[in-house]
Amino acid sequence: MDISLTEFKATVLNHLLDFLWRQWSALGVAGRSAPEERRVIDPEPLLLLSLTVCRYDARLFDEILDWLTVNGAFMNVQRLKSLERLFDFQCKAQLSAVSELLGKKSSYALKWKNLSAFHTLETTEPLFYMKDGKPLPLSSDYAQEFKIHGLLRGPLKLRGYSQPFPTHGIPSLLLRLRALLGVNARCELLCLLGSAEEIHPSDIARQTGYFPRTTQNALVEMARSGVVEMRSSNREKMYWLHPGLLDNLLRPDGKSIAWINWSPLFRALEMLWLGLIDPKRQNLDPLLLASEFRRLTIDMRPLLGEAGWAMHLRSESAYRGEVYGDVFVQDMTALLERLNHG
Repeated sequence: MDISLTEFKATVLNHLLDFLWRQWSALGVAGRSAPEERRVIDPEPLLLLSLTVCRYDARLFDEILDWLTVNGAFMNVQRLKSLERLFDFQCKAQLSAVSELLGKKSSYALKWKNLSAFHTLETTEPLFYMKDGKPLPLSSDYAQEFKIHGLLRGPLKLRGYSQPFPTHGIPSLLLRLRALLGVNARCELLCLLGSAEEIHPSDIARQTGYFPRTTQNALVEMARSGVVEMRSSNREKMYWLHPGLLDNLLRPDGKSIAWINWSPLFRALEMLWLGLIDPKRQNLDPLLLASEFRRLTIDMRPLLGEAGWAMHLRSESAYRGEVYGDVFVQDMTALLERLNHG
């Protein structure tokens, strides 16, 4: 490869952390960079990816915890659990520890308590690592909410700088709809309806993680309001927003909002990061490393396809031997740059 695996890991981590800082900053985290501006942020898959990647940025991890103490009432905990299981996110112990914390400290503790018994590691390990992969130095004074789930970290001292999510702008649209309508599937449905001329219930279910019957039943009821309209074609029903009624909220610029199917995309990115830091891949020769990258691409491709991003990857079967190592690095770098710049 033109760059070493160490250099590539650093590049990927920097891209991922820059992206996560921007997304969370747009939702009210005290941030270090310009926030997301144009795309609707989906907080549940965002949290799942963050709980894995932000083990390499303790400050962002704790700023997210701080944000959850302010805004956690608007997280859909049941959907969070469902998405973790559906896509097999690898943050089970972190999610349980965060739920343990919120189940004690927040005014909406009950909704988080069921997740606190979700998962515990068999052996303890550090929660945080430095960017070079070494564990962050620890004292012997551990945060108990994390220790009981097998994760060792120092005492938790939240700064209290996070703000309620913004009451304007596209990035916080889903959370604003939850504040208006309650934490339920109709909020995601309205986001999807605002992103397309018309849409089929199965597409909404696929892009939100809800059961198809849940989305179908909700759309049937919403169509009776006059805000959502429906047509039947070839025994299929298509739904769309009645023009003008909710345009100021869902289409403020007069055009469809940008909704991305974040859950499979974020699971693919988690898979990328965990694949790169896998101890078994650290000291391979270029040919074997290229072979491992090929396997990683094969695993990621269906998720990227579901998110609508697979077209940005070149075919792994078209490049022989160690040549694919450079192709993989180039394709993943381009994908991360597109993620960061929309």
